[in-house]
Amino acid sequence: MGALSSFTCGARDAKGGMGIALPGPYQGGITIGYIDERNTLRALPFFEGSDSSESERYVQGAEGTSGRLGVIQDYTREYLWATDRIQTPELDFEIATPFFPLPDPEQASPEELAFACCPAVHLTLRFKNAGQTPWRGVFALQIDNRWSSLGQQTHGSLIGATSQNRIGFATRHPMARSFIDFDPISAINRKHSTPEFLLGPTAGLEIDVPPGEEVELPIVLGFFEGGDATYNRQTIYYYRRHFGSLSQVLQYGIENRERYLEQASRRDLELSQASLNEEQKFLIAHATRSYYGSTQWLWDGMKSVWVVNEGEYLMMNTFDLTVDMLFFEMRFNPWTVRNVLEQFVQSYSFYDEVFDPQKPDTLHPGGISFTHDMGVMNHWSPATRSSYEVGGLDRACFSHMTCEQLTNWVLCAGIYLSQTDDQEFLRRYRGVLIECFRSLQNRDHYDPEKRNGIMSLESSRTEGGGEITTYDSLDHSLGQSRENIYLGGKMWASYLTLQSLFERCELSSLAREAEAAAQLASATLASGYDESLGYIPAVLDGKNTSAIIPAIEALAYPYLMGLEDAVQENGPYGYYIRTLKKHFSNILNTDFCLYEDGGWKLSSSADNSWMSKINLCQFVARKVLGFDFGEDQLKADRAHARWEREGSRLSACSDQFRSGVAHGSLYYPRIVTNILWLGE
Repeated sequence: MGALSSFTCGARDAKGGMGIALPGPYQGGITIGYIDERNTLRALPFFEGSDSSESERYVQGAEGTSGRLGVIQDYTREYLWATDRIQTPELDFEIATPFFPLPDPEQASPEELAFACCPAVHLTLRFKNAGQTPWRGVFALQIDNRWSSLGQQTHGSLIGATSQNRIGFATRHPMARSFIDFDPISAINRKHSTPEFLLGPTAGLEIDVPPGEEVELPIVLGFFEGGDATYNRQTIYYYRRHFGSLSQVLQYGIENRERYLEQASRRDLELSQASLNEEQKFLIAHATRSYYGSTQWLWDGMKSVWVVNEGEYLMMNTFDLTVDMLFFEMRFNPWTVRNVLEQFVQSYSFYDEVFDPQKPDTLHPGGISFTHDMGVMNHWSPATRSSYEVGGLDRACFSHMTCEQLTNWVLCAGIYLSQTDDQEFLRRYRGVLIECFRSLQNRDHYDPEKRNGIMSLESSRTEGGGEITTYDSLDHSLGQSRENIYLGGKMWASYLTLQSLFERCELSSLAREAEAAAQLASATLASGYDESLGYIPAVLDGKNTSAIIPAIEALAYPYLMGLEDAVQENGPYGYYIRTLKKHFSNILNTDFCLYEDGGWKLSSSADNSWMSKINLCQFVARKVLGFDFGEDQLKADRAHARWEREGSRLSACSDQFRSGVAHGSLYYPRIVTNILWLGE
C-alpha cells in the first residue's frame, strides 16, 4: 500500500516479477517448484517458455549443462481478497498482499504508521514430499540487473538477495540457502563451489525436503526507493520516515509477518462471507490489488501526500479516476480523499472563461475548475496544469475535461463530508464550494434566462475547441461534454450536493438557488426522452441517437450522501428517476447496450467499455433503481470476469475493453468501484 510497487505472477507462460513504478508486469522470470529424485526441476508454469504443451523437457543451462525441467500442468488457484493460493498435491504457493485501513498520519502513532506503510509482500511455499527420496524446494527470480547477497549485508541474520537496494527477498528459515546464478538449471547443476555466483541475473532460495515430510518456507519480498520519489516537487516515500534501508524493510516484514497474515485473513473472510457470486468476488479481489499497486504515500518534508497513479499511463491523481475510487477510499482511508481534494485546490485549480461554440471569439465569465491530473511518471506538472490536457483540440483525446473535473471536486467533497462530518474541512472550503456553484452555472450559460441545468459552453482553455469527458476514446456519445446526458447527470448531482452543503452552512439563499438548478437539470434531461427511440439520446443536440448506460451513473452520489429522497420515483425528482428507469430498461439488450456474452456495452455506438463504469452502473441499477436481473446477472458477471481473466490475461486488472479484449487502461486502479457491491 502506497509504494507503487508490485509482484506480478500467475499467468501461464508469461513473464513477471518484482518492480517499482512500472506500467505493467515486470518482464522477468519466476521459478517456483522443487527438484525431485530424478534431478528434475518441477515448476509452476509462471514463466515465459514454460511451453505448456510439453510436460517435461531438457533445458540447456547457461554454463553449458543440461537439466531436466518438468512444468507442473495441473493445479488449483484460490484467488481471495488478500491471498492468492495455488495448490498441487506436492506444492502449495501463497501470495499474501494484506490491506487494511491506513491510519490518518495526522493522528496515528509511529508504530501504527510503520506497520501500515512497510512495503512488503508475504509469500509461503509449502513442499509436501510423499516419496522415499529427498527433494529440494526452490524459489527464484530472474531480473535484468544483478543481485547482492542479503546474508552478507545482514551478517547472516537474513537469507536472501537484493538488487540495487530497491527490491529483494528474505527468509529466516534456518535450513534455507540462497543462490545466485545464470538460471535455476545452472544453479541445480553447478560444477563450481560458489553458490552465490554474482555474474548471474537469477537469485533464489532452496531448502531440503526430507522424504515423507512437509516443509514450509516463509518469504518476504521487499521494495525500497531510497532517493527522491518525484520530480519538480521533492518528495520521498512515506515509508522512509520509518525504514532506512531495504534490509530494514525485510527485517520488519519478517518480524511482523504473523500480524500481516492475520490482516490478510480478515479481508479474505470478509469477502468470502459477502452475499455475492464467485465472479463478483473475483472482480473485487482483482481490482483491489490493481488499485493498491498504483498508490503512492509520499512525504514532502511537512505532510503526507497521497497519489494514485493511472495504471499503465502513470498519470498522477487523475481526477476522473479519483471520483470513482472515492467509494473504496471512503471505506478504508477517508483521509486520502481529503488529502487529494486539498492538493487540487492548492496547486491544481485555476480560473477560466467560457464561450459559445457559435461565437468562439467572445468570452464570458467562467470560474474555478481543476486539472485532469497532477503529473505523469513521478513528474509533477506545473501548478494549474495537467500532463494530459492541451489546447486547440475539438472533442478529441487530450482535450480539456474542465466541466467534468469541476463536478468531480464537488461530488468528492460531498461524499467525504456526508460520511465524515469533517466540520473543519467544510469551514475551510466553504468559499470553494460557492465558487464551484457559480462556475457550474456559468458553464450552463452566461445568461441566467437561457440556462437549462447542463453544460452548453466550452472552456477557454480549449482555445476554441471542445471539452471531453473521462470517456476520452469514445465517440461523441460519451466523449463529448457539451449537452451530454452523462455529464448532465453529474451536474444535477453536483447541484444536489451543493444544496445539501449550503444548508449545512446555513446559506439558505444559495441552497434554494442550487435546488432550482438541480430541478432545471433534471427537467432538461428527462424531457430529452425520445419516444420514437425509446430512450434519451446521449447528446441533446437533436441529431445524436446513441444510447448510453451511464445516463444513470450520477444517481450513486446523492444516494450515498443520504439524499435518498432525490432518487425516489415519488420524490422531488421523480419524473427524472422514472424516465431514467424507462431509458435503462429499453437499452439493456443486444440491440443497444449488451454484448452477446451478456457483458455490458456502455454506448450503443461505440465498441468500447470501461469496467469501472460498468461496476458503478450495475450498483446504481440494482441498489438505487431496484432492478433485479435474475439469471442475466450471473451471465454478465461471468462475461466481465472472463474479460479480465482472458481478455486482459497479461495486463492484470484492466479497465478499457473492446468486445471483451483489453484495449487500454491496463494495470488499472479505477475498477475498485465494485467495492459498492458489498453495500448491496
